[in-house]
Amino acid sequence: MPQLVHTNEPLDIQTDSSAKQTLAPKMAEDAVVRLYWICLLCVVLAAFSAIFQSILQPEIIERMMNAPVYLTWSFVLLFTLAIGIIRHLRLLPPMTILNLGLVFEVLVAFAISLAETAVPLCEHGPVLGIPKVALWIAVVGLLIPNRPKTKLAVAFISASMWPLAYALNLNLHGYAAVELKRLLVWIHVPYLMAFVTYALAKRIYVMEAAAQKARDLGSYNLVSLIGSGGMGEVWRAQHRMLARDAAIKLIRSDLLMGKPGYQSDVARKRFKREAQAIASLQSPHTVYLFDFGVSRDGTFYYVMELLDGISLQMLVDKYGPQPASRLVHILRQVCHSLEEAHRRGLVHRDIKPSNIFACKIGIEHDFMKVLDFGLVKNLSPKDSLQLTLEGASAGTPAYMAPELAMGEDGIDGRVDIYALGCVAYFLLTGSPVFTEKTATATALAHVQKEPVPPSQRSEMQIPSRLEQIILRCLAKKAEDRPQTALELESLFADCGAEKWTQEDAAEWWQTYLPESSSYRMARRLRSVEPLSLNEE
Repeated sequence: MPQLVHTNEPLDIQTDSSAKQTLAPKMAEDAVVRLYWICLLCVVLAAFSAIFQSILQPEIIERMMNAPVYLTWSFVLLFTLAIGIIRHLRLLPPMTILNLGLVFEVLVAFAISLAETAVPLCEHGPVLGIPKVALWIAVVGLLIPNRPKTKLAVAFISASMWPLAYALNLNLHGYAAVELKRLLVWIHVPYLMAFVTYALAKRIYVMEAAAQKARDLGSYNLVSLIGSGGMGEVWRAQHRMLARDAAIKLIRSDLLMGKPGYQSDVARKRFKREAQAIASLQSPHTVYLFDFGVSRDGTFYYVMELLDGISLQMLVDKYGPQPASRLVHILRQVCHSLEEAHRRGLVHRDIKPSNIFACKIGIEHDFMKVLDFGLVKNLSPKDSLQLTLEGASAGTPAYMAPELAMGEDGIDGRVDIYALGCVAYFLLTGSPVFTEKTATATALAHVQKEPVPPSQRSEMQIPSRLEQIILRCLAKKAEDRPQTALELESLFADCGAEKWTQEDAAEWWQTYLPESSSYRMARRLRSVEPLSLNEE
């Protein structure tokens, strides 16, 4: 029976009908390179054409290369230099550069049309040939992909540059206008080419989407897109030889294209660091990572195990606060995962209910898995990388230790112990420690306010020793908390709570989440619940 896909990141479910059309990162980067060379080629060909015309047709060169034409081509030259500098220094993301290329497309169309209509059209005889701007629209439409509707709009604007330039030259030189039907013969081809460009752009998008869905990543075939979250996309995949299901996480295309070049590098390095952190951990209570690599189109990915389970966030949201016995059983396992990570110098920094899953693995129920090491901090002096994305913070305000909220240096694993105290509080009461109106106010509350004891916010029986342990985890000063996850695990083991057995867990799962339940069946076909994701 297929397993439920759980990933190490909250997801927003997307369907083909709602998904936004976008270019893959590698495709966008290749398009930027082509755009630069087309810009450069335009300037070189314009200069060559001017020289060639001055030699062969000196009598018309003064008309063709008048002041407006020189000015327009000067703008084209400056635009080309700007595109080259932006591309070389990676100052803007690829999609932004491609959007600037749309302006360049219109500018060149106007320059071509202005030079071509500077010479009066023949008033007699059949109209032969086509405006050069039609060829320009076709070339750009074929070589520089973009969103189809955007390409259609820009192609129409480019086609309209010919009649605009023609009207301008009539006023500048006092030419007699040709009759309307002859003018329509001249200008209909660029507009037809605009529709061709639109058809080409749509076809490119369809082909790219098909290629992404059929893309092979190492030994895995992508089956279907499950969803996307703050940093990655998660696909359901199958090993080609073993017929084993897996979950593959990739860097989201729009994340890479929505940032300047150096920020895209940061995203890739963070993604790689997350994979390396997970791969270095062997605790059975940390999500397993099977593989890591780079696809043929340059996309970073890693392959994770698929888990049949439910996040602690959904557990409380759907089934309410949990008894102390189950809380202790859950958090002792989480302590095992964190202890190994801390001994290896890794601080999770985003421990929260949505990143901890209660799973059914084999015959065991309530087997815990810690997920999402996207904000992991390596305390090793060898790891000096500052991998910070603009406009993002480390951690989630509702589960953020005071020193993390204040941005202090020298944090350690005790920020995870504080966060685990917040998780314990949430499991017992059904609400966060502090419920302020804004994220900033919530973070400040962790610094300034004392928490209300969970026994005062819950109708459930809470052993006094357990409550004291939780409040100790929530101490403002790190030295007043349990100093290690292993120490905290020992405190939980002797807190006076009843034992939560496998029989208890199996009975709960059979009652609330049997394999035949509509909720569990639906989640096998889709993904985890949509939740907010806070990134560094």
